[in-house]
Amino acid sequence: MQQMTDVNSLEHKARMAALKAVVVIGASTGGPTALSQILPKFPRDFPAAFIIVQHMQPGFIKLVARHIDSISELEIDEVQDARILLPGTALFTPVNCDVQIEKNAEASPPIYTLIVKEIGKSFDELHKRVDNAMMAAARQFGRRTIGIILTGVGNMGCAGMKEIHDQGGITIVQDGLSSVVFDMPKAAIEAGVVDEILPLWNIADRVIELVGEL
Repeated sequence: MQQMTDVNSLEHKARMAALKAVVVIGASTGGPTALSQILPKFPRDFPAAFIIVQHMQPGFIKLVARHIDSISELEIDEVQDARILLPGTALFTPVNCDVQIEKNAEASPPIYTLIVKEIGKSFDELHKRVDNAMMAAARQFGRRTIGIILTGVGNMGCAGMKEIHDQGGITIVQDGLSSVVFDMPKAAIEAGVVDEILPLWNIADRVIELVGEL
């Protein structure tokens, strides 16, 4: 679905004012299937924006985003350059890019823009994408940040979950039973940076509850 670009419209300002939280999701192996079960559960007017870092081969993110968009009420897309964070949107980050979040505090309400920046293809750079996205969100939104680690290989996301935890946000991981690969959730649990361990089918309902409490 196409996002509005007129930031001065009354409708756009109303949407920005309704932004209560940012949810950052990191996933690897099994992530597309997990995301296709989570994101369709959220209503179009859900007062949070999603930033999704799915580790996979280049060229497939857009296809995943289009598929989930076709079965969801949320506006779901892959970020190309920059996009304003709006409630009811879920933005996939490109495989070869890191993200930054810039805040225009002079605007009323404040405007938060997700900016993607191309990075190298080294192992270290690519495997810091989940952490960097979570850190960027936590530093702008503080306790209004929710970090989620889904099924996946490796230990991506531990540092990012720690930053969210330290800033007063909430951290959630998918449990072992419902994960295709439990490496990423397990690494975060062992690092002591996880608030809740949930089966895949309970994650969306819990996020709705948490955002409703803000």
